[in-house]
Amino acid sequence: MALSSEEIMNIQKTANIVDIIGSYVSLEKKGKNYFCICPFHDDHNPSMCVNEQRQLYTCFVCHATGNVFNFVQNYENISFIEAVKVVADKIGITLSEGYKTVSKYEKHYEATELALKFYQNNLKSKDGSYARAYLKERGLSDETIQEFGIGYAPRENDALSKLLINKGYDENLLMSIGLSSKGNVLYDLFRDRITFPIHNASGRAVGFSARIFYESDDAKYINTKETVIFKKGEILFNYHRAQTEARRLKYIVVVEGQMDAIRIYESGIKNVVATMGTALTMEHVKLLKKLNVKVVLCMDSDNAGEKATVTNGELLEQNDVDLAILRLSGTKDPDEYILKYGIEAFNTAVSNAVSYFDFKLNYLKKDKNLNKVDDVTNYINQVIAELNKTKDDVLINLTINKLSEDYGIDRNILLNKVIKVEPKKTKVIEHQEREKLKKNQRLSEILLYYLMNEEKYIKLYEQELSYIPDETYMNIAQDILAFFIKYNYINIADFITYEINSDYYTNVLNIIDKYANMELNDGDFIGIIDKIKTWINEKKIMELKNRLKVVTDMNEKLSITDEIAKLKKGCVNQ
Repeated sequence: MALSSEEIMNIQKTANIVDIIGSYVSLEKKGKNYFCICPFHDDHNPSMCVNEQRQLYTCFVCHATGNVFNFVQNYENISFIEAVKVVADKIGITLSEGYKTVSKYEKHYEATELALKFYQNNLKSKDGSYARAYLKERGLSDETIQEFGIGYAPRENDALSKLLINKGYDENLLMSIGLSSKGNVLYDLFRDRITFPIHNASGRAVGFSARIFYESDDAKYINTKETVIFKKGEILFNYHRAQTEARRLKYIVVVEGQMDAIRIYESGIKNVVATMGTALTMEHVKLLKKLNVKVVLCMDSDNAGEKATVTNGELLEQNDVDLAILRLSGTKDPDEYILKYGIEAFNTAVSNAVSYFDFKLNYLKKDKNLNKVDDVTNYINQVIAELNKTKDDVLINLTINKLSEDYGIDRNILLNKVIKVEPKKTKVIEHQEREKLKKNQRLSEILLYYLMNEEKYIKLYEQELSYIPDETYMNIAQDILAFFIKYNYINIADFITYEINSDYYTNVLNIIDKYANMELNDGDFIGIIDKIKTWINEKKIMELKNRLKVVTDMNEKLSITDEIAKLKKGCVNQ
């Protein structure tokens, strides 16, 4: 049985956000609001505002925003539904008997978490003695082994499968989540290996990486296959533990291997995550951007790690992530580096991490003899290609000056290769289009913020507009209307809870963060509706003009021209 939306909202209405947040941090009242040191970044001056009337919090520096459940979820690094339970406990509300998380994959999570405990228990058993000895040899403490849930999968073919079948789990489910496989009989996928559990961003176990600990021709690691709860491209190892410390210290270290992350974490640097392999994905980038911190990328020291640094660095740069590159020398990876040189040496290396651009300049010199004209020419052209990707005039000029000085080339020759001359008209048009897009996005966001706050604005929107010509914002508006129709009221804190499983949840939080201090005014709202009507007309006119270009029938052309003229009369800015 899952908690109903009504039960969750009742808990939210009963809880006072000031009391709940005040149980974690010290709040000071100033005027109508309360302020505190933000726990989600390295804050020295109170930058988090808690609004008791709206039951919202927002940080003006790191932009952490949300309702009482969001705060508890992020502060304690737990899932949303676990945060609901924490809040309920704090205010003395007993949840529905037999309640459990609302996830439709709860059985998958439960089986994975039982497997985790099974492996942990086996590591402590007599059969796990050799695995324990290996971990000790690797320098892992008992505390670290316990914290990371490291375990041992026994040699028996079906020890785990039998246990889970006896617990009532279907064999098809066990195969679907990668714990078991089937030939003539059902057998365990992981056998005679050390197991490292993998958790999602909410801290729930979703899979395993299993390592051999003796000489063998078998693959060193085997990992859980892609499942409905484990998607390799969406998970960063240790993210659920690292995120709070990353926000506090304003940076996060990204490494390749789980052992690298564990070693760094055990040494005292808690803000570290590992990729599940070497390649970052857009989903990983979203997780990292969500932290709003610098990313220190530290791939392995070999050639493959260097190539991974180029590929991953390119992706992070393209997505405007604040990025630094750490390349270690003298060892293969961070695990070996810390064991050889110590954590202080690693900390110093982190402090001296270079920009991605500086790293790329050095990388482009690789395998080139810069005493040869052809190699110098090739190198300079590659550097200029990199400069053409940036809009930073200071970086461009400094680099051009250095190239000119190092290789005796007239700087104007180099500069002319960097600056791309485009027709002024095109630049002006592109700028105008970008500005118009930003203006329309802002209009849509402000409109949605009004709708999230008061019933009268929902009714005015339905009467006067009922449409936003942007799919994302239109879907959010429809969600607001659906909430209002279902509950016959609107409340911004409750709506956040309603949207928790929506694809637009992050958009909603961003809108609330942007306009949290905006005063609502009826006249301003009507003005916004009028401007969106103008935007709708302009879009229709543009579509008709494009259609006019391909239509050959004269009567149809006249009809389209007439329609454009009518629209222009109602288009304020035409």
